[in-house]
Amino acid sequence: MQSSAANLLIVMMPMKIQCGCGQRYAVEIEPVCGRMPASVICPICGADGTVTANEIIAFRRASELIGKKDGPDKVMALVVVGCLLAGIAGVIKALSMTGGVDVLLCLLGATFVFGTALAVYFWKRE
Repeated sequence: MQSSAANLLIVMMPMKIQCGCGQRYAVEIEPVCGRMPASVICPICGADGTVTANEIIAFRRASELIGKKDGPDKVMALVVVGCLLAGIAGVIKALSMTGGVDVLLCLLGATFVFGTALAVYFWKRE
């Protein structure tokens, strides 16, 4: 019987890192739990590039999950729908309130959240 570790697909990830000193260097790694398994050091100045490498890994993983073509549109659509639902909940909550200032603040908050989501959505579509 084979072990389950033997059946795992090993994926090497090539990446290019630019150091703060201006040096560009490439490494090929196998991420462990979505992070660098070891430190990455600039060959010229010796600066630690592990944080940058971890950011590259996270960005690539997020890009794979979202998709490259229509992913941002899906995310923004979900944000707008979520804010719309939050706005509706705010209106329903405002209807059950007795104080005028409380109702006003609740409605202003719901309107602000929904308006901000719409503004970001249309701004990103340009």
